[in-house]
Amino acid sequence: MQREKIAVITARANVPEQKEILCGIAEAAFAADTDVAVYSNIYNHWVVDEQLNFENIIYSLFEPRHYRGVIIAAEPFMDIGILNTAADKIRRCGLPAVVINGSLWDFKSVFSDDEYGMEKITEHLIAAHGFKDIDILAGRENDPITEMRLSGCEKAFKKHGIPLDKSKIYYGNFWDDSGAALAARYICGELPMPQAVICASDHMAYGLCDALADAGIDVPERIAVTGYDCTGGRAYHYPVLTSYLRNRRKTGADAVNLLLGTNYVPDCGERLVKGNTCPCGTDAAELNRELHAERLKQDWDTIGNVAQLSSRLTICRTLAEYTAVLSEFFYLLYGAEELYLCLDAAWNSAKFEGEEYFCCKVTAEGADSVPEKFGSSELPPAIYSEREKPAVFYFSPLHFQTRAFGYTVLRFSCPAGYDTGFRDWNKNAANALEFLRMKNDIHYLTQCRRASSLYDSLTGFYNLGEFRRAIGTPCKESFMLAVKLSFTGDGEYLYGENYRSDIIAAAARAIKLTCTDSDVYCRAYEEMFFILCGEKREAFVYKLKAMLYGEMCGRYDERQVIVSCAEYFGTPDDQGLEKLRCGAISKADKDAARLAEMRSLAHCSALLDIRREIMAAPQKAPPLSEASRRLCVSEGHFRSIYKRLFGVSYNQDCINAKMLKACRLLSTTSMSVYAAAVNCGYTDEKYFTRLFKKNIGCSPVQYRKTM
Repeated sequence: MQREKIAVITARANVPEQKEILCGIAEAAFAADTDVAVYSNIYNHWVVDEQLNFENIIYSLFEPRHYRGVIIAAEPFMDIGILNTAADKIRRCGLPAVVINGSLWDFKSVFSDDEYGMEKITEHLIAAHGFKDIDILAGRENDPITEMRLSGCEKAFKKHGIPLDKSKIYYGNFWDDSGAALAARYICGELPMPQAVICASDHMAYGLCDALADAGIDVPERIAVTGYDCTGGRAYHYPVLTSYLRNRRKTGADAVNLLLGTNYVPDCGERLVKGNTCPCGTDAAELNRELHAERLKQDWDTIGNVAQLSSRLTICRTLAEYTAVLSEFFYLLYGAEELYLCLDAAWNSAKFEGEEYFCCKVTAEGADSVPEKFGSSELPPAIYSEREKPAVFYFSPLHFQTRAFGYTVLRFSCPAGYDTGFRDWNKNAANALEFLRMKNDIHYLTQCRRASSLYDSLTGFYNLGEFRRAIGTPCKESFMLAVKLSFTGDGEYLYGENYRSDIIAAAARAIKLTCTDSDVYCRAYEEMFFILCGEKREAFVYKLKAMLYGEMCGRYDERQVIVSCAEYFGTPDDQGLEKLRCGAISKADKDAARLAEMRSLAHCSALLDIRREIMAAPQKAPPLSEASRRLCVSEGHFRSIYKRLFGVSYNQDCINAKMLKACRLLSTTSMSVYAAAVNCGYTDEKYFTRLFKKNIGCSPVQYRKTM
């Protein structure tokens, strides 16, 4: 039975105040064995700009029918229209919903107890410091949160017999610029400077203190200032702010309790946090804890610098390489256990379609080689995986300006969330996808358009006409070779990406590495190369196989491309070239038939995976016993099906892969024979030499001289 899920609609999920609320939601939901799906933008821009606000496309992915109920965190949103759109979806589904710190028609609401917190901080200024001339910088006028916080101030004034002068209440927007604007009015003399100012948010207090400090007005000697909500960053401001830490986790838990009918109470409290903006001064232990936390964050940011991630992602040629880099730098997603990369099936096309998605799971151990496909109105399949404990999933947009690619989902198995560093990670991941998409466009254009009448624009090789001219008048028999690439139907597109041009370019690099100045080669047809060897060399074919191995192993197997080779010895005239072409096509047809037969056999896909691992790193080839265990078959049966599938025994195939790697190392590097042996998994140089001579026909030293 699938675990129930609730959704959370919020903004800027990374900021401390929202993280606390979300952690409270997750704690209460976990106690009820319920998953949580959080939909959030990344930056939450307040300006009206198409490119900046495009990140809000994430909310269009929200489908209420997948959830038992919805929690809407109204406070952080700059654009109320987003909430109204989400609310309409919820109403149409008849789903229960709870709004945190806000009101939406016919939905239940939960508010933080701001009245109590503002009462306590106001009472502190009056009782502890004897201030009576106090101004209040509130939030937006007629806002429920503003009214609640003002009510707390009024209670404290009334308790101490001080009348609340409404002319000393100034309204802002909860942000820094409101504090700076009030400070300007004090500085220019428009308003008399009071003994203290109570700000309804930390950000307004920061703006006020910074502007007063710039004008040379001492805080708190000339005027005391307090904030509210302890949103973090106190260590970055001078003087250190006095504020009030409200119990945001309890607010999140209360929303879940109201939604699910539970009664979970989180273990955390609220309190006054003393600073230097009132005469109390900072609590040394408290400030030290905050500074320590900031230092840890800075150290993590230094270690996990996304600049290296960005540079590595930018040079990726395929989506498989891209996900491999994400896995290598998974530690940047501190605390997350899995990342689901959900891309539009047509992500590399001219525009976003959004009808179908591919989901690839990325962890610190690696990335899925084959993605899962799902519809745009569905949740990623990985979210439904069986797990012992509930989890919280964070849905984030993935886009470059106004070009959407899809979205990412981070999974946490504890009540946690991502930090501000995820914003940079997300942006770099999206930018790199745009680079990759443009590379695909360039490959497509170079395939379809010939920039030169003499050369193939994708590979730089001669075309067939120029190949014939380079040969001249055929007068003697020569050794020729054709390399035919056959793209299988389901291997041509992986992750929605066209691999064809990358594979053609890889094959061209292998041919170029194989040939010498006396050889002539061309891209004769779309998927076929011709090579005219300067002289017949027995090792040429094996060297070509070694180079193809070096360029293509570990990236592609017969599920993406079949590489067929045909040889011809004769006069390289038109008739000879046609015989070579027909021979290559015939060989490719036989290889395709063999692959079709292979796919009808049991364990085909698993054996292809094992063989790809062997070709990618033959020195790490698993022993026969381990390989057979992976298929849950006996060693004898494994040997039988492996040989039937590939036409060679498992042990000999491992040796062949090692020999191919050795040939490539010996012919393209200055590596010693012993070093080549070690790189191929052999520590005994003499044994390696005997094995090499047995399989290649000459010693490693002779092979190097020949090549």
